[in-house]
Amino acid sequence: MVGNQSPLRVENEEPRKHTSVRRRNFIKAVSGVGVVGTAGCLDKLSEGSGQNWPSGQVEIVVPWAAGGGSDRTSRAVADAAEKNTEVSWNVKNQTGGSGSVGMSSVANSQPNGLTLGCTAPEICLFEHLEIAELSPKDLTPIMQYTQMPATIVVHENSKYKSLDEFLSFAKSNPGKIKMANSGTGSSWHMAGAAFVSEAGINVQHVPYDGAKPAITATLNGETDCATVGAVEVAPQVRDGPLKSLGVMYDEKLDSLPQTPTMKQQGVDIVIGSWLAHFGPKDLPEDVRDSIVETYNTVYEDQQFKKFMENNNFLRVKRGPDELKKFLDQKYKYYGKLVKELNINK
Repeated sequence: MVGNQSPLRVENEEPRKHTSVRRRNFIKAVSGVGVVGTAGCLDKLSEGSGQNWPSGQVEIVVPWAAGGGSDRTSRAVADAAEKNTEVSWNVKNQTGGSGSVGMSSVANSQPNGLTLGCTAPEICLFEHLEIAELSPKDLTPIMQYTQMPATIVVHENSKYKSLDEFLSFAKSNPGKIKMANSGTGSSWHMAGAAFVSEAGINVQHVPYDGAKPAITATLNGETDCATVGAVEVAPQVRDGPLKSLGVMYDEKLDSLPQTPTMKQQGVDIVIGSWLAHFGPKDLPEDVRDSIVETYNTVYEDQQFKKFMENNNFLRVKRGPDELKKFLDQKYKYYGKLVKELNINK
């Protein structure tokens, strides 16, 4: 639950500049030399060099339900990666514990680079909310590739035709509005809680195992609204049956051009989520470097770029070192936020 706290605001994350790096396939490069000439080199590679990664199918574990932003973008990553590694890439949805079940399975997997995972702000929240003993220190960061501003949506036939009407009812009927999110302690739960605090209202936070189930709950009337990623609901807002009451961003989004920001409507809040991929903690450095090299290629892959653009995902890149620093900063930030908002598990 959320107490009466001072207004909170999250700084907007600016896209990072980057340099494209093409993955080098060692075996292809030397194949014309002959087996005898390369045998010694290949023996050395087999002794632990990440240059022979991947040795089999790669699996990306998505810790939320199919159909949400983490699932869709991870599948786009897998599709692009298959073209650059000559092995199959599979995406597995493993839900539960606000994402902690799936992320823990990756953190505890064999550190051979064949099991990767998708993560988001939740990794910086689990310990603070006592959901799981899991934090950024338990991961090997690979790459952040997008960020997603939050929005609040209602059914297009809802009695709330505007944010003003929504806030007016909430203030007159504290605790009556049911707000769906993607799980207790999830990034969308935190976004909703921060919005509620800034707006000075009280609602019931209703957790689901992912953004898609939260959206479905709002569509079928189980809840009055949902706090999710703007990009995840953009098609349903543009074409029905959802209405966005405002985006929690510094400026209007191309994906929702008719929707004003919360700030424009008097609620000064900028918050959202981001997505990144990671490996288990003890991933060897050379294996990590080979994975990162592939991800650099994926990030610049034309098919991947087209997918991101067509689906209104903002492309934001942080490599492993920068992502590690970012995660450490956000771990401290969310610890403070949980305390200030008095959010309990």
